[in-house]
Parts: sequence; structure tokens; C-alpha cells
Amino acid sequence: MIKFKDVVFVYPTKDILDGITFEIERGDHAVLIGSNGSGKSTLVKLMLDPDIYTYEGDIHKDENMRIAYVDQFVEHEDSDVTAYDFLAEPFIELQARIDETCAKMADEDAPEDIFDRYQNCLDEMDAVDGYNYDSNIHKELAVAGISHVADVPVNKISGGEFKLLSIVRSMLMKPQLLVMDEPDVFLDFENLVGLMKLINDYDGTILSITHNRLLLSQCFNKVLHLENEKLQQFPGTYAEYNRAMLETKLEMHELTSKFDDFIAEQRVLVEKMRKEATETTDSKKGKQLRARSSYLDRIIAMREDYPFLETEKYDFSFPEAGESESDGQNTVSIKDYSLSFEREILHDVNFDISCGDKVAFVGANGTGKSSLLKDVYKLLSDENPDNIRMFSQIYDDGHSTLSGGERNLKQLEEICESEAGILILDEPTSHLDIYAQAALERAIKAYKGTVLMVSHDFFTVTGCADRIMLLENGTLREQSPRAYRKSVYKKYFDSDIFETERIRKETEMRVNALIADKKYDEARELLKTKE
Repeated sequence: MIKFKDVVFVYPTKDILDGITFEIERGDHAVLIGSNGSGKSTLVKLMLDPDIYTYEGDIHKDENMRIAYVDQFVEHEDSDVTAYDFLAEPFIELQARIDETCAKMADEDAPEDIFDRYQNCLDEMDAVDGYNYDSNIHKELAVAGISHVADVPVNKISGGEFKLLSIVRSMLMKPQLLVMDEPDVFLDFENLVGLMKLINDYDGTILSITHNRLLLSQCFNKVLHLENEKLQQFPGTYAEYNRAMLETKLEMHELTSKFDDFIAEQRVLVEKMRKEATETTDSKKGKQLRARSSYLDRIIAMREDYPFLETEKYDFSFPEAGESESDGQNTVSIKDYSLSFEREILHDVNFDISCGDKVAFVGANGTGKSSLLKDVYKLLSDENPDNIRMFSQIYDDGHSTLSGGERNLKQLEEICESEAGILILDEPTSHLDIYAQAALERAIKAYKGTVLMVSHDFFTVTGCADRIMLLENGTLREQSPRAYRKSVYKKYFDSDIFETERIRKETEMRVNALIADKKYDEARELLKTKE
């Protein structure tokens, strides 16, 4: 369907792609991964419309291939049409074109190609299964878990529900390739599960950029990894790819360790020859030194790091000022809180948070989580602005050239440089690559201060929070982390997929630690036990 061969692409100030080659084949559910700022969105833009860019190499797409694109920032339509009508609209328009073309066929002055136009319309209707659009719409709404919005005006549904609708609409049009750029961004957990089911139920070809660990572990059968201007493709799941990379890393580090010992020996030899050359007038010694030095330079140049192995480069460290002598005392005390916009969102909300607590506010989109967090931030910053910092999911640093992930990394770096004892984090893992997510979670757990966060990331919530505040039905109730995990498993999954992912990540970290200590046999045995 799409082939890149030896493609080189650069911006005036930055190299993006350096001779990359890969192929997307019919039926692939491919995921494009890579660290923040590695050029994933740029690669997608080049794929969608290569004619407007200057590049080297070859990009081949099947002729007349229909591609649908879902941007990470889907603009919520301000319309009073129902969700059902929003999905049905392209089919109704196509049927109207068929009827109009058919009517013109009886006109004596009809264009000569009117029959071809009519046939093209019929072919298009067949291609999208347009005659069955009603049943297809209801089926896809059910798969996504949003059948309840079918008769609701689109301007009355949540942003996450509208994003799912946009994805459903693209899928219903049966493109030959569906491209999605971080489709999970801003989805609440329930909608994220709906997206997972949509992807897995879809029988077409998909290329998606995502850092979401639920989607990575459950949805894809091909991995495209873009890192340091290079790309490699792997035919398999993300878990299989991760294991293959660990095995490769083990082999390469073992080989490199021996290679480095050889280089060290050659350095000693060169220095010995250099000393001898300075102590004699024999020109032969100088020639031998130059030859050996040149040889050393060549073998050092051969020892290049494999760009896909060493990607975890984040080390967040939140302020030590988080430690407080007032442990156990209330940091936040909220009494009879209410929140209304066009309707009442929250009422009779009461909770206390003690110094050092790590609290996660969870719930569907539109339940008031972010607004509550902002009000708490305003209350505390009025009292002591130097002791509190907030991470916002909508952040403008004035540098539009930065990716969403790079902007959020910049926010986190600013927080790390502060002396705050309270952190307010609104969707802190959004746009971050998986390595940055893991580093952020380690920093939250190590932080001695108080954390209040909103997150739809189950891994972040269950890995970092010691208290769960669930917002639903207009109020708040507290759950233990254990009870929250059990409720999620019972409602959404047949197996403990999160425990499987936790074990996979723990194994990865242990193997990496053993490799770093050059305990290669132990690392190999650990991988064997986890097969």
C-alpha cells in the first residue's frame, strides 16, 4: 500500500529522517512510536501529502488510495445535529449525488460522461457499504460503547465522545488506510476502552501514533519505531517487539563489552608507540604510529550506538522542598464545594488531604475534575504561591514549533526547578512517550510533598496514588487503590492486562539493570523465565 525507501527529509534547522525504509501492507494495524520530538507527526504528514515536501528517496502509494486522517486535536463541532445524523451525513450526501446524477441521465443535454459519473457514484456507495449505513452506524456506536449518544446533539456531548464519533465516522467511510495521530489524547478511561475496541474490531488498515500503554499492549500487530532519524519495523505486537529489543540489547552490550576491551587494549598500544616515537629519530616508528592511530580511529567509528536501544533518557526530580515537618496535618480542606456551568456539575463535595498524600481524581470527561483541580490551585496559591506548582494539560510556552510532548516536558522541567511542596497535575502523562511516563511516575512516587492529580492513565493512577477520589453522579466518593483496580477489571476486562503489563515493565527494568552491571548470564536467564 505504502512504501518508503531510503527517504531523507530535513528541516532547515533539524534533520528528521535519514534514509528510512518501511512498508505498510493491507490489513496492518501498525503503531508508530518514538521519543518526544523524534519526528513522528512529520513522518505522517510526509506520508499523507509527499508532493508538497522536498525529500530524497522514494515514497510509493497505491494509485488513487483513499486515506482518512484523524488529528490529535479534533475540533468539537458546535452543531445541534444528533450524533447519529453526524455519522449518517456523508452517506446521505452520497445518496443525494446518486439521485441527482440519475435524474440528469434523462436530460437530453446531459454531459457525455454522465453514465460514467453515475457508475462512479454507485461504485463509491458500494465501497463504503453505503446501503447498510444505518445498521453499520448502530454497530460501531455499540462497539465504541457510546450508543447512548445517538440521539444527542453533538454540541451536547463531551469532547472525548465527539472524538470517538470522528473516529467512527472515518472508519465507516472504509478508507484503504486510516491514519490517527495520538487518538487517545484527552479521552477518559471509558472512551479509551471504546477506542481500543474500535481498533481491534476494525478490519481495515491502520497507522496510529500513540504513547498510550493500554493501546500499545492490546491493539497493534506491527511496530514502526522512529528514533534518532532512523526507523525500524517489526512484524508483531508491542510486547513482542519490546522483548526482541531486550534480547538484541543484551547481545549487543555483550559484544560491545568485548569490543570496548579490545579498543582499550589498542589505546594502550598506541600510547606506547607514541612514547617510543618521541624518543627516537627512526622514521619507521612514526609511520607505525600513524598506521595504528588510523586503525584505532576506524574501529572506534565502527562502534556506533544502535539508535533504538538507548531511549530512556529522562530523569525528573521534583523539589526536595516537598519534605515537610507538618506531615499528617491537612494541606487541603474542601467543604461543601459545588460547581456549575450551564448545569450543576458537582455538589456537596467534601474532602481533606494531608501533607504527603498522593491523590488521584478520576472519572469520566465532564465530571468537573480539572475545574475542581484549578479551584484548589487558586485557593492554595492565594495562600502561599511559592509552595505550589501546577501542570496544565493545555500549556502554551510561546514556541509553537515544539511538539505536544516537548511542551509538556518543558512544563515538568520548570516544576522540577521550583521549591514547591504541593504539586497540582492535570493529565501529566498526556503526549509523553512511554519512557517519559515511566520517569514521571518514578518522580511522583519519590516526591515527599503532596500531589493532587487528574489522570485517565490507569498505570499512572494505580502506580502513584495512595488515595482515589472518584467523581460521578455529581459528587465525590473515595475508593482505595485496590478497590478501584478491581472495579476497573470487573467492568472492562476479562483478564488482568494491567498486571501483565506491570510484570513486563518490571522485567524490562530488571534486565536493563543486569545489563548495566554486565551480568549478562543473569539477564539471559531472567528473559528465559519470562517466556
